[in-house]
Amino acid sequence: MKRLREDGKEEEIKAVYEAFFIFAGMWAFGASLDEDKVSFSNGWKSASKIKFPENGMCFDYFFDVIQGTWIHWDTQVEPFDKSYDGLYNNLVVPTAETTRQKFLLDMHVNSFKGVLYVGTAGTSKTTIINDYFAKLDPDTRETQAISMNSYTDSAALQVVIMSRVDKLSGRTFGPPPGKTLIYFMDDLNMPKLDKYFTQNPICLVRQIIDYAMIYDRDKLSDKILLKNIMFVACMNPKSGSFNIDIRLSRHFTLISCLTPEKEILRTIYQ
Repeated sequence: MKRLREDGKEEEIKAVYEAFFIFAGMWAFGASLDEDKVSFSNGWKSASKIKFPENGMCFDYFFDVIQGTWIHWDTQVEPFDKSYDGLYNNLVVPTAETTRQKFLLDMHVNSFKGVLYVGTAGTSKTTIINDYFAKLDPDTRETQAISMNSYTDSAALQVVIMSRVDKLSGRTFGPPPGKTLIYFMDDLNMPKLDKYFTQNPICLVRQIIDYAMIYDRDKLSDKILLKNIMFVACMNPKSGSFNIDIRLSRHFTLISCLTPEKEILRTIYQ
C-alpha cells in the first residue's frame, strides 16, 4: 500500500479496499448459510466490481494484494506431513477448507472475537479448531477444551473456567501476563433446558463475555473479574437444543460447516 501511494496509483489503492470489503462482506453475510451458499455466491460474484474467477464459489478465494487478484485457497495449503507418527485419530490432512478456516479463526482471535461453528456430525468442526490450537504459539496463547453434555450446569462449567486462570491482583484473575486464554466449548447446545427454556451454563458464558466477571459461589456478594479470556465454540443443531440464547450467539461470528466437497475429499484420500 505504501508503494502504491508513492507511485500515485489511487485506482489500485481503491481496488484493494474494495476487495477487502467484498471479502469481509461475503464472510459476514454468507458464512452462516448452508444450502443457500451457492446462490449467495453467484449473486455476490456478479455484483462484485473486482471480478472473481469463473470456477468455484466466492468463498474459495482470498484477495492477494501483491498480485492484485483473487487467489484460490488451494495455493495456501501446506503439504501433508508424511513423517507424522502420532495417533491416527489425531491425523489432519491440510485442505483448502482447513486453511481458510484457520485464517478466519486467527483473524477473530487477534480481534478478541468469538467464532461459533455449526454443522452436523462429520463436518470437521472440532477438527478445525483443534488443528488451529495445535499450531498456536504457547508463549502468547493458552487453550482449554470443554466438552458440554446434557448434565453440564453453570457450577460445573465455572469450576473448569476457574481451574485455568491465576490470580493476577486483588479480585482479578486470568492467564499469565502477555497471554490470551481461549476456551473451546464443544457441543455448546447440549446442556438440558431448565424450566424457563434457558440453559444456565450458556447464561454463565454470556455473563462472562458481557461483563468480564463471575460471582464467587461461596460468597455471592464478591465478584471475580476475568481478564484476557475468550471463547470459541461448535454445535450440532441435530442434537441437543436446536436454538441457543441469542444473547450469547450475538457475540459470535456464525460459520456453518457443510459436508466436504468432492475436491476436499479427493485431497484427503489422495
